[in-house]
Amino acid sequence: MRRLRTAAVLALLLGTGAASAAPQVLLEFWTISLQPYSTAYIQGLIGRYQRAHPGVRIRWIDVQLQALAEKLLAAIAGGVAPDVVNLNTETTIRMAQAHALVDMDAAVPAAVRARYFPNIWASLRVQGRAYGIPWYVEPDVLAYNRALFRRAGLDPAHPPATMDAFIQAAVMIKQRTGVYGFMPNVDTIRLLTLFQEEGLPVLSADRKRAVFDGPAHVALLARYVDLFKRDMFPADTLQRGYLGATERYAAGQLAMLVTGPEFLLRVRQDGPEAYRETLVAPAPLGRGRVLDLPTMDLAVPLASRHRPEAVEFALFVTNDENQLAFAHDIVTFPSTRAAAADPYFTRAGTTPEDRGRMVAARELGIARDLTVVTPHSDELFRIFREAVENAFFGRMTPQRALEWAAREWNARL
Repeated sequence: MRRLRTAAVLALLLGTGAASAAPQVLLEFWTISLQPYSTAYIQGLIGRYQRAHPGVRIRWIDVQLQALAEKLLAAIAGGVAPDVVNLNTETTIRMAQAHALVDMDAAVPAAVRARYFPNIWASLRVQGRAYGIPWYVEPDVLAYNRALFRRAGLDPAHPPATMDAFIQAAVMIKQRTGVYGFMPNVDTIRLLTLFQEEGLPVLSADRKRAVFDGPAHVALLARYVDLFKRDMFPADTLQRGYLGATERYAAGQLAMLVTGPEFLLRVRQDGPEAYRETLVAPAPLGRGRVLDLPTMDLAVPLASRHRPEAVEFALFVTNDENQLAFAHDIVTFPSTRAAAADPYFTRAGTTPEDRGRMVAARELGIARDLTVVTPHSDELFRIFREAVENAFFGRMTPQRALEWAAREWNARL
């Protein structure tokens, strides 16, 4: 009887131990194009998390941006969805509209959400609910050539702070020096971003109708068409965008460049003379008092088998300490307020990229991702590009071009 009682007690103790032991959880974590440059950082991040959470293992998979959406949809359909996935704002909103992602406003306590810039967190909202946790962001700054400013009679100590002043300075530089002052963001679909930075909506509140053909939209496009006809910015602006602008600036053939601070490293490499004359200021503000802020985030698919653990890991990846460390690893900016207030971002430093880092960090509180997300986006964006090019090359008036594009969008939305 004693042996039986002892066996029963041992069985009970062993059973209790097995039930209380933490289950082994395997989380699959997808990132976008971080290998090989950030391999050591991500592996270190995962190692620290696993040591602090012995019952959790992380499998990391890095995916190229072009293949991400297709692979993610296939994984969800096949019942093998990742648990935490790195997305851009457009893909996050599309997946949320398809009811495929965890509601982060519900999953993350308010006190934790408060660590992030509220304007950046709001970029990931669909119908009032957020479906991603902001990770790293890429703000723009204004880089300008002080030597060209002086040749044009402009004071380098007072760079343009508004879009109106930016355009006026660009015109003066071109007229007085013969060098182009700027290459505005009117290529491809970036005019849609300019509309929003000027406080002009692109879609109706229910996102079912294009509204970019209003009088103020037409006037803005007409202003840039007039500048183009007067040769106030290069003809290849419409084709080459950021790349062309950075190359011209590095060659001393452009006075002002609105760009991410990381591109200053390319200027240093390709145009040391222009780099020596470079000063940095905040990007000019439009009437909307907002700047575009391309945002990367972490989302948790509803198909994840371990949603609470996945949310916890996503919060770890995006916490203050890890975002700050990531900013040191590659040229990125954090989406949390405490990380952005670190001396790494608040010290001016002595180089253009140091100044750019400080300026960009200060802009985080007024910036948000202005990506326009629509069904049939490839076709709609092609229509918009065609309309804008028709206006610039005189095949349509600005009013007719935008009215035609809006009509084509509304037939498809």
